[in-house]
Amino acid sequence: MKKYFAALSTTALICAAPHALAASQTDLAVTGTITPVACDISLSSGGIVDIGKRSKNDLHPTNNTLINTTPMQLTMACSESMLFMLNPIDNRPGTAAGLGDYFGLGLTPDDEKLGFFDITIKDSTADTNQVQAIGSTDGGATWIKQDRIMNGNQSSVAATSDHSTRIDVKDLTMELEIKTYIAASKDLTIDNEVPIDGLATIEVWYK
Repeated sequence: MKKYFAALSTTALICAAPHALAASQTDLAVTGTITPVACDISLSSGGIVDIGKRSKNDLHPTNNTLINTTPMQLTMACSESMLFMLNPIDNRPGTAAGLGDYFGLGLTPDDEKLGFFDITIKDSTADTNQVQAIGSTDGGATWIKQDRIMNGNQSSVAATSDHSTRIDVKDLTMELEIKTYIAASKDLTIDNEVPIDGLATIEVWYK
């Protein structure tokens, strides 16, 4: 479940002003819902893509280099059928050497962006039915067909006949493909071994 954290900061100025009447109080409402529904989400292989060692000589001098493609399965099992969203979090923010919707691999010792990884959704099944992966850029207000789990966007599934509306799901399986890219060698200073350190978290939002 998504956890909301809010910081409240209040300031006040007491003053006297002729011919003015101001309210001496205001209201703050906190609302929400506690749901009995719970979902377990997991990735095959423990969610680990182990690339091993790669030589700097394998990198393209001026373009990003695809160094690994790994299939992975995402499964979600809920206590009952429900609407949901998957919310990915890049735990290496600001380090992706590419578009902002990719996930970063960390920095070199010289603070250069090492590369990025991309998550493609190859196939989706919900409660034994074929479904279409969809994505939202506005927190779930609108949805479009989207075959990637993208940093900063939310993902869900829809019927294959209507890509604009989410469907209730109890059990979900997504076949994923994780592609890892390293930045052009001209943009990297690699005098010693540099760890590839990508990490993303996928949350389930119950909404």
